[in-house]
Amino acid sequence: MNNIHKRRKEKNELKNVMEKIYKEPNKSETETTINVLYAENMLSVYTNKVNLQRQLNRLLGEPSKEYKIKRSITGSVWEISLNDKTRIQKLLLKANIYEL
Repeated sequence: MNNIHKRRKEKNELKNVMEKIYKEPNKSETETTINVLYAENMLSVYTNKVNLQRQLNRLLGEPSKEYKIKRSITGSVWEISLNDKTRIQKLLLKANIYEL
């Protein structure tokens, strides 16, 4: 019974990611910023690139903060503990942050 609820929750989360409306920034205004916040023991990742936001949603989960204009998401921030090696590895190895 518990597995059924877990699957439904995962399915709803995936559906929510797919339903999000992103605002495509002007090409000259696209940016991705990765900051190491040593005092907070945190890695902060900000991007306004639509494809990267979708990819990070799948890899890292929901962002810590989403910037919106009306209903459209214009940017997202993920805050990752420096102790969370798995999520940092996913970010560096699987996310196309370098556009290669």
